[in-house]
Amino acid sequence: MSTPLKLTVLTPERRLLSAIAIQELTLTGSEGELQILEGHAPIVGNLETGIFRYRLDTGENSFGVISSGFFHVSDNHVTVMAETLELHSEIDVDRAKKAQKLAEDTLRDADLEEHRFRKYQLKLQRALVRQQVGSSSGDKT
Repeated sequence: MSTPLKLTVLTPERRLLSAIAIQELTLTGSEGELQILEGHAPIVGNLETGIFRYRLDTGENSFGVISSGFFHVSDNHVTVMAETLELHSEIDVDRAKKAQKLAEDTLRDADLEEHRFRKYQLKLQRALVRQQVGSSSGDKT
């Protein structure tokens, strides 16, 4: 009998999930979107800002937005360590729209230093993904 796939999600502020049984996980890595199923080969990778989805053993889907971090898969256990992770129900779309406007306004500054430019590029990307997820019912993600 095989061991079910387990998921643990950690951020600096909280332990969001702790070894819950799941059917599958989809996350955005540095090489693109990655789906992890039971029996996945061991892997370690970087996370990028994007949509984070998982299906519980009950068949219920859950999703949100994840930002940079790392993930590790070994022995049917996935550990996700992310800078931030917001579930669909936690996303404030109006706040994301304000963050988008601020990032766009800042990026228009021609004298912006390279590190600040990259910082606001990431803020813009995160705001857009948060709006996409916050406005979604989950069927399209």
